[in-house]
Amino acid sequence: MPPRKLPKSKPPEELATIDVAAIETESTNQASVFEVETSQTAGEIEPATKKPLRKTARRGRYSTVERPMTSADLFPSAAIHPMATNRVIWESCNILSQGEDLDWKYADDGSPHYKSLVAKGRGYLSFFVTKDLFAKHPSVLEGEAALALIEEFDIRAACMHLIYAAHATQLERPWEQSFTLSDTQLERYLGLDQNKKLNKQQKLELMLEWAKQPCHLLVYVSYPDQGKVKGFTVSRTHLWEMTEPMLHFQECIQDTDGQCVGEKQWVGFTLRMRCGYWAEYFLNRERLQDKSGYYEYGFLSKGLLNGIMSTWHHHAGAARLMMWLLFKTRVNRHSPLSVETLMKVAFGIEDLQTARTNSKERKRIVRLWLTSLKTLIEKGWKVEPDAATYPSEYWIETPTAQAISQIPDDPEAAIAFWSQDAALPEGDRITDFKKRVRGSFEQLLKGRIWIQPPAEIEEKLDEIADSRRYPQRERNQTSQANLDRDQSPQDSSKSLSRRSSRVNADFSSVGQKSESLSKVQTLITSGEELRNLRISKGWTQKALATKLERSVSWVKMVEKGERNIQPEDQEKLKEYVLEPAI
Repeated sequence: MPPRKLPKSKPPEELATIDVAAIETESTNQASVFEVETSQTAGEIEPATKKPLRKTARRGRYSTVERPMTSADLFPSAAIHPMATNRVIWESCNILSQGEDLDWKYADDGSPHYKSLVAKGRGYLSFFVTKDLFAKHPSVLEGEAALALIEEFDIRAACMHLIYAAHATQLERPWEQSFTLSDTQLERYLGLDQNKKLNKQQKLELMLEWAKQPCHLLVYVSYPDQGKVKGFTVSRTHLWEMTEPMLHFQECIQDTDGQCVGEKQWVGFTLRMRCGYWAEYFLNRERLQDKSGYYEYGFLSKGLLNGIMSTWHHHAGAARLMMWLLFKTRVNRHSPLSVETLMKVAFGIEDLQTARTNSKERKRIVRLWLTSLKTLIEKGWKVEPDAATYPSEYWIETPTAQAISQIPDDPEAAIAFWSQDAALPEGDRITDFKKRVRGSFEQLLKGRIWIQPPAEIEEKLDEIADSRRYPQRERNQTSQANLDRDQSPQDSSKSLSRRSSRVNADFSSVGQKSESLSKVQTLITSGEELRNLRISKGWTQKALATKLERSVSWVKMVEKGERNIQPEDQEKLKEYVLEPAI
């Protein structure tokens, strides 16, 4: 039987190729493979850890190959990992996910750039594009070539950018140290290991293209004084620095004469990455301590990456929103978001302006908007309209649709249902359908929506918020403990007695308030009243949220006075909170 011919596969152009079968004999050339010229130093990228090459056993027809040791996995046991969320990371993510829909301006030399103002216009970030991925002094791309590159930006490359931002948090000095990634890691992160429609070579080509796109961005930073942090500037530098990717190939099959049959098969690649010089000011714990820089981080979940990868093709607007909301909810989760802002993110400024004047385009935008909201909810995001500003006829499930779903199937019960509906005042009946009138689209744009991230991210963000309050409480407790230690035994007992009296008085006051409220009050009008009643019943915020069919974040915001209690919530509160427990 003649030997089977292997399918041909050629590596992408402009990449250094390395035969892994000859790695051991050509180990002296390893330094040249990973040598890189950066925008701020002429030295090599310093690896985070110097570890020997490891052998990776491959299944099937691929033989064992030598590969460099990679950085630690992001999701080894948990589905969430810290991720840098500073303004540079956020804005570059917007560029990769929204591309030409952003407001690009032209400089005097004809090069397009995207400028984002910070600190109410006192500072700014400017982004440019380049083709020089490995140059020490990259040149800015100009004219039509730059616009063509911007149009190629892919939201899946933004996912790769988030992966880089998460790996950067594993390093102490990410502007000097590097992290190493393999194709198998990226395949798991993006959920491509479950994709059976693409073969191995197609996946490798796509992932390598997505991996390069964030490296086409250059950033210039001009930051003003903010609080105790003095202003600073960062010269134009790479967003991410990349060495020439290391490609791995399967050895040729040899015939009886020792001649290779077919061509070498591309089976993988390895990337070595490093942050640009901007990270010294935005990902520097030392500068954070001495108030000369920032270190902002949030959390990236594997579910979010998989959600974006699974929805970008059919629901691009929802994928863009998930990407943008990952950063926005890190900054502020306790304020409603404008529908107009969200639509600009999802569909672009130009399409939204067209929808204002064109009825056909307006219907399309509204349809895509409702589909995007449904997709967000399916992917674990908590989305609620603001009853005071959001028009109900533009919600996913209108009150009319909810009422119609309650119509009983039994004919006699249906007759009674419609008789009761007919007795209702005008405007409250199901048949009083509220149509979308002229000008209602502008009312929709002025509406607001409450959005919370998926549960696993929200839980971690709550921990960050608590940790910021806890150190002060811990210092107070430590100071009090030191004071008690220095006091005499008699003074200590008196101090303890005073503190116990205050604690008992606090609990008794809460009990008195809740008891008086439960006797005479029929409505809860403030978050403080809700909190006192909840404590009196011994419920946690989660337990109350479950009873009211609300989210925990909703209960928190109501108790803090950041949300109002709606009339439909009063009925459930009356049933579960104001009525005595059975």
